[in-house]
Amino acid sequence: MKTVSDLSKVGSLKMRFGLVVLAALIVGGVALWMLRTPVSPVSPVSAVTIAVPAQINSALAIIATSQGLFQKADVNVISKPFVLGKDALKAVIDGQADLAVVADTAFMFSLHDGNKLDIVASISQGRRSLAVVTRNDRGIKTLQDLRGKSVGLSLGTNLAYFLDVILQTQGVPSSEINYVDLKTSDVIFAFKTGWVDAAVVYQPFLSQLETELGNRIKVFYGDDVYAFRFLLVGKPLYIERHPEEIKRVLRALVAAEQLVRDRPAKARKAVGNAVNIDDQLMAKLFNTEDYAISLDQAMLLALDDQTRWAMRRGIIGPGPIPNYLENVKYQYLEAILPTAVKIIR
Repeated sequence: MKTVSDLSKVGSLKMRFGLVVLAALIVGGVALWMLRTPVSPVSPVSAVTIAVPAQINSALAIIATSQGLFQKADVNVISKPFVLGKDALKAVIDGQADLAVVADTAFMFSLHDGNKLDIVASISQGRRSLAVVTRNDRGIKTLQDLRGKSVGLSLGTNLAYFLDVILQTQGVPSSEINYVDLKTSDVIFAFKTGWVDAAVVYQPFLSQLETELGNRIKVFYGDDVYAFRFLLVGKPLYIERHPEEIKRVLRALVAAEQLVRDRPAKARKAVGNAVNIDDQLMAKLFNTEDYAISLDQAMLLALDDQTRWAMRRGIIGPGPIPNYLENVKYQYLEAILPTAVKIIR
């Protein structure tokens, strides 16, 4: 006969067994629920297509691509090369690219054409990136001798603004110059063959002309009156809808800037390889101080000045100067590198 003590032990064992079974059922049920419930993973950032002019002023974008810095920032960037920044910008406008590297003047023109665009960052600023070159056999010894002469350049870019600014410092009205609008390759050919008397040329074509033609030409830089800026821009709607992609792109560009500072020879060679310039020439052209991520007041003032110039020239219609601060999305760079944002707002 079982005693009370024995019955108590049996009851205790049954309770423990029941608890074990219940726990197993609970664990199994949770596992089954987890299997049947779709998991919501962290959404990966989408690929970003950046239109990039094949120029040394695009150095940070070129370095970030060639050195795998975009990958390290966990963003897949597809780089699309173009000859001119205005062509890169057109790719964004036409929906063929998400972001573009472009000179500030072309950006200004595009805004006044009615395109909606915003600036994410300035990525370079050079003062010897372009110049006016003149032929000695045309009797041109100073910029004042350009009166009545022909100058080849690509209109709709910062080259025309640069020419007008440098002529203004010499008291030469632009109305006394014959502007010849040509593609970059045609500008070089026209100048070398004497079809034009002078040309506005950017690097590396400028240094190549100096090497090839030597003392047969003169070069006027105007580095005390003009800074050549390249901006990273995109459509406002794209920027607003892809904040994480924008931040990761900026992190990669900041890393590229650091590489320029820490390993300038490596950075220089990477850019030279991308734009087909040998390292000996690149050593003369590559000024590390030209390549920095920023958003500053000087950029806004330059856009104001270029707008006034374009209105005076009749390139764009008259009207109030836009508040370009409204076209600067500074919060993304501020989140990555606060010290790089130096604009009054």
